[in-house]
Amino acid sequence: MAQQDTGRFEQILEAARERKSDNGADTTIVSGHLAQMRLFMLRQGIEFYPRADTYGFRHPFLEKLIEENEIDQRLEGITDDFIARGKGLWFFRPVGNNYRIMWFGRDDYKAYYDSDLQLEELDLIYSFQSRANVGAPALQQPGGAKKQYVRLSVKRDQIVESISDERPTFDTPLPVDTLTGRRRTTNNSLGFVPAIEAFNWMRSTGMDATGDFAGLESHILKHDRLVRNIGDNINFFGSPTLVSSRPKSDLVEAGDGASAQRPTISSRAGFSSEDRSSTRFSLTGAPTLDGSVRVPRLIANLESTDRVQYISPNAVTGDQNLYARQYREEVRTALGGVDELGISSGATAYEIKSLFGRAATTALRKCRGLLTYGLCKLLSLVIYNEERIFRESFSMAVNVLPPDAPMKEDFEGDDEAFSAAEEKYRAGYAKYLDKLDAAIGKAIEKQEFPPGVVGLIPDGDRRIEWRWRGPVFEESTEDILNNSIVVRNLQELGVNSIEALRYLFPSKTDEERSAMLNGYPFRLAQATQQSIATFLNLIGSMRQIPHPQAPNLPLIADARLDLTPFLYRTFDFLKRELTYAGQFGDAPGSGDPAELDPIQRARVNAGRPVDATGADRAAFVPDAAQLSAARTAGPGSMAGGVQQPGRSFERDAPIPAPGALMGTDPIGKRLPGSLPFGRSQLPPGIQFGDADLRAPSNAGVFAELAERVAKRPERTSRPARSGRRRVPRQRQQ
Repeated sequence: MAQQDTGRFEQILEAARERKSDNGADTTIVSGHLAQMRLFMLRQGIEFYPRADTYGFRHPFLEKLIEENEIDQRLEGITDDFIARGKGLWFFRPVGNNYRIMWFGRDDYKAYYDSDLQLEELDLIYSFQSRANVGAPALQQPGGAKKQYVRLSVKRDQIVESISDERPTFDTPLPVDTLTGRRRTTNNSLGFVPAIEAFNWMRSTGMDATGDFAGLESHILKHDRLVRNIGDNINFFGSPTLVSSRPKSDLVEAGDGASAQRPTISSRAGFSSEDRSSTRFSLTGAPTLDGSVRVPRLIANLESTDRVQYISPNAVTGDQNLYARQYREEVRTALGGVDELGISSGATAYEIKSLFGRAATTALRKCRGLLTYGLCKLLSLVIYNEERIFRESFSMAVNVLPPDAPMKEDFEGDDEAFSAAEEKYRAGYAKYLDKLDAAIGKAIEKQEFPPGVVGLIPDGDRRIEWRWRGPVFEESTEDILNNSIVVRNLQELGVNSIEALRYLFPSKTDEERSAMLNGYPFRLAQATQQSIATFLNLIGSMRQIPHPQAPNLPLIADARLDLTPFLYRTFDFLKRELTYAGQFGDAPGSGDPAELDPIQRARVNAGRPVDATGADRAAFVPDAAQLSAARTAGPGSMAGGVQQPGRSFERDAPIPAPGALMGTDPIGKRLPGSLPFGRSQLPPGIQFGDADLRAPSNAGVFAELAERVAKRPERTSRPARSGRRRVPRQRQQ
């Protein structure tokens, strides 16, 4: 029973998240809460802006990035998945000169961290459809497209991509299938894992989170059963029941009026046929109003002993209705929201607006998990990579190149020589960075950059902020007027104009408020000028009034009555009000990713593994064909295990997007029998027509087969035919 309830609960969540109504969910608690959180989390839209943008290049770059990935349109579905499932993953991938930002639910990824809680490895699974008519007919979708799955294994140095016809699992290793082009390894040009995990409701310890509805599963299922029972009562008792002492044929006739049943002598006697029932006995039933039968407008020839009456039972009692509404309100309150259809604690508009503040506060906390600690950190990583691209392109343009990184394989086991070369390289690399920073500073000061420089100029703090484009409740003219009065009163108290304008424009940044104050505040300047004139008049009066304790000296001669600091403060205040400027934050931010060091990046670019010994991870997993090549090369050869240089980067290797419908098969798969290699080029033990041993459902079978093939002794040459066919022993006799 508990398993059935869990399955039913998952159906309710999936129906609300995917906006489906084919599972018969009766409760609207999940859908109502998701709709309310979407309203208060997204409001009139989300705008992303950089915290520091001295040169004005970051904000247009972010707007273009958000527009190209259609983040505004995808945030509604992402919000539903984030609230219902509890966590998700923001991931971006460089595609040419652009970036593709993707969201993965908790069932579509697995993130692996190191001891420093830095993202070390990532596994992703998503699906797409291909219009190519290949594969078995069972794999074809109704639209003529075949559904395929992509699995990505993202590490700091490389990305392994595989495409399969079945949904893979995270527990099985990546399939080794380089023959048909369904597996590809590319270099990670970023040097770090470009992903940020977002959490909804986190526990006090650990890196896991749950959705809003996990702790109220039993309550939601109880409300679902309660609403279903109420609906069944309404369907059963909602239509009145007609009770009469006369025959049914006298009171009920066919809806179309053409085949109305009339009593006859034979039917009165009890005879019936296939298309006509007997009218001998009086029937009592509930007439349906769907057009099949109806009660005639006129029932005549009623005698004094005939009785005709409708029975209308109470389908839903008042207590049952009140209990269901109160139960729904309690669950919605426990979720941190407000039940809009059953507000019982708000009498006035102000109380209702204050009551919805609870839902707004809950939505704000969830926005921090999804946006502040999620998407904004991901956009900061994009800015970080763009600044690194700028530095590398600027280095090439001005011919300030880094030193060549030493490779341990080139020193033939001489560890001391390699350590000395590594120390020399790191010292030279530090000098290279200082020289490059000085060249960039001069170019920024002169505002002249050499041709060929791309990316974003390093501009201090890389953190990204977000804000709403508009509120849920629009402010009236009276509210705006009251806020402006507050701003004026604060300015009269001497509060800074930028600080006072926070009440009038709370969603704008300090830089934007400074840009708004580029006019001339004539009232403030006039009041300041009047105060200066007042001080000057006071000084003139003090020059003429003698000092009470020294009549031969003026009052202004007393050092304790010096008004010069007041004049200086007045002039400083007027200068600040007339010369607003934004503040530059030189902090690079704390969101820098854990990436490869310069030597490791040089090794990856050269097509070598990150570690010279290869102990941390293998750059390439050999399949059966490479095992055969390794045996052919002889003992001591590394022909099957060393990755050759020339491996492309992921930005130059396109891959289908999640949920895309491809016009052609992206892997170039051919029909059986037309593979781009002959029968002799197949791995030993693999024949045409064999089962797909590389499918996820056959996990481990192909590895076992490859191991058996590797251990099997290989024949050096095929025995020559003698011209005589072998026959059984019986025929020889």
